[in-house]
Amino acid sequence: MRAVLRGAAQATLTMAALTVPALASTAFLLPAGAALAGSSPVDITPNPSAPGTSTTFAVNCSSHTGAGSATSATLIGTTLGLSEHIPMQASTHADEFITTVVLPASIKAGTYQPDIDCSNGVTASAAFTVKAPGVAPATGDGTTATATDDRLTAIGVALAGLGTVSVVLLLTRRSHKRA
Repeated sequence: MRAVLRGAAQATLTMAALTVPALASTAFLLPAGAALAGSSPVDITPNPSAPGTSTTFAVNCSSHTGAGSATSATLIGTTLGLSEHIPMQASTHADEFITTVVLPASIKAGTYQPDIDCSNGVTASAAFTVKAPGVAPATGDGTTATATDDRLTAIGVALAGLGTVSVVLLLTRRSHKRA
């Protein structure tokens, strides 16, 4: 038992040694807001999305042209079949804004690129895909199968009997050793 516990402890330490450097290089060393600092200032999740689902838009309104900090941002929703101006909420990071909308059930499958206007003059957009829901896989009608395979039943009963005999022999052997 001690060997098993020692092996488990060693495996845990090995996993920690491998995981900590990976976490340090990704989570701890990134500056705040770096998740949006990729090639596009807009992050859309989920992408792809589907009609009738919640989709979140996040934008980084930072400006390198000296226009100053943004105080608000607006998602232009007309291309998505939503209202024209959808106000976005301020994030916990400066110049970042976020909103979640429910895509209309009538939206067609395709690629969309809605604009986001920031109060400091920055305009951003990112392409995202809307996929039509697929046909569910054929998995049966939900009833319980009633047909049985007698060969499998016989094998199962034989294995259960063999297990029972093995347990009885093991217990009687132990009781004879103690006596």
